[in-house]
Amino acid sequence: MKYIISIMFVIFYTASNSASLDSPDFSNIKKNDLSWNDWVNKMKIQLKKENFKKSTIDIFDTLTFNPRVIELDRKQPEFKLTFDEYLSKVIGEKKKKQIKLEFNKNKELLKKIENKFNVNSKILVALWGIETSFGKYTGKFDILRSLASLSYDGRRTTFFQKELKNSLKIIDNGHFPKKDFYGSWAGAFGQTQFMPSTFIKYAVDFDGDNRKNLFKKSDALASGANYLNKTGWTNGTTWGERFNIEITKKMKSLSKKKQFKKIDFWKKIGFTIKKKYNKNQLLRLVIPDSNFNECYLVSKNFDVILGWNRSSYFALTVFLFADEIK
Repeated sequence: MKYIISIMFVIFYTASNSASLDSPDFSNIKKNDLSWNDWVNKMKIQLKKENFKKSTIDIFDTLTFNPRVIELDRKQPEFKLTFDEYLSKVIGEKKKKQIKLEFNKNKELLKKIENKFNVNSKILVALWGIETSFGKYTGKFDILRSLASLSYDGRRTTFFQKELKNSLKIIDNGHFPKKDFYGSWAGAFGQTQFMPSTFIKYAVDFDGDNRKNLFKKSDALASGANYLNKTGWTNGTTWGERFNIEITKKMKSLSKKKQFKKIDFWKKIGFTIKKKYNKNQLLRLVIPDSNFNECYLVSKNFDVILGWNRSSYFALTVFLFADEIK
């Protein structure tokens, strides 16, 4: 999802759908010439022309600039953890036990979602666990205040103003009250941490109350499944597996080119395949920054997860976490 923020490890990594933010670009920030109050008034005029409800527009009168979100935006570090360090921080032993408990506790709901959207429920639970620790940590920032502050700031005005307007549409449509609209500093919210634009495209009302409420487990998980389904998920496909093998120049080249090859190809160049795959299934090689000569063969579903978050570390962690559910 665009600029989706994982609450549980925002201190380690931030990513966007369009380009990795490992090293955010701070070189071309344009300072806003307007005062905050003048900018708010200009936005209110613009929103009125775009036919937003008066009650929604009036929310702007309650918003104040939040320097904390700008500080967090400026302090995004380069991503320097190895994959092994990242993996251990995101899914420790306690989390591995917890995913099994949550999966079993929610089996009935997960089965209904999997049947409707044809998306592996283990993957959904893994995403849910990584994003918000199974709904426990959805963020404490006022979404509208954060997005307004980031829109005003100038680093990514166009992007954040689009997200701000989408967040106002969500309020306009009454999916949940303004008092509940809290999430990450960058605007992601709910148990699956959607950005407002992702909500507009993919959120669903799964519990039938005529609202799409990502703070509810059923709507959040179903919306995550709908997202994966609409962006190319193929159910019943083995995601891939891990290998400890001497990594050659040829392998590095194949990994860099992201070339998908048949199983027989990988066997011929030295991979001992352990999992079962469809005869014509295609896999590509991913070599994370690891301390253990480690690499992975992955299916095209890996790239679907990359659409959710552009970090290869994130995508690998999702699949490895899901594998904890036996």
